[in-house]
Amino acid sequence: MSRRLAAIALALVLSPLANAQQGKPAAIDQAAATFKAWDKNGNGQLSPVEFRAGWNQAAAAAKTQAALARQFAAIDANHDRGIDASEYGNLVLVKNAGKGAPPLARFDADGNGKLAFPEYVKLVEALAPRQAAGPGATK
Repeated sequence: MSRRLAAIALALVLSPLANAQQGKPAAIDQAAATFKAWDKNGNGQLSPVEFRAGWNQAAAAAKTQAALARQFAAIDANHDRGIDASEYGNLVLVKNAGKGAPPLARFDADGNGKLAFPEYVKLVEALAPRQAAGPGATK
């Protein structure tokens, strides 16, 4: 059962990477890094517990990415796959920051005057309130 589970996990990790536009070495490196991160005891195998924990973490990350993609599409009023200066002010995080909100240029890594999705994710990471780490944690 454990070998079959590990094989399924590896296939699930590798299949999206195989179709990625990255080169093969990068995909293999990413798969190896994912496997290593999931292999908490470092024995080179994924136990069912390790697999479930890794899978749940990956599923949560995918859910977050999907939610961010929906938000990005909703704020991109002109559908040019970027958030420009006129759309930037409509972001809830920017509105909440008020006058202390950083300018769009802070997150515009390529300097094209608008935020692509990866740049938008960096904005969210920088401006979103942090969640408590666990029971009794403070923000």
